Amino acid sequence: MTVAITNTSRRGLVFVLAHDVYCAALGRCACRPGTLRVAPSLTIPSGLTVSADDAVLSVPELVCAVRDGSLSVKRGAA
Repeated sequence: MTVAITNTSRRGLVFVLAHDVYCAALGRCACRPGTLRVAPSLTIPSGLTVSADDAVLSVPELVCAVRDGSLSVKRGAA
């Protein structure tokens, strides 16, 4: 399932989707191929909405941003 994430803050936000948390929640590895696991990131410009897999809701920094009001989340986004 996907979620719509809106950045309600006045600054761009970047979240590193760490392998041990994000990939585990996703059920597959989303890291770049190679010898080292390089985690993807989620960039959300100020005032914009992006669509992402609901596995991003397992990232602690993103959860904190939702709690403090910097982000709003709507489940079931197209």
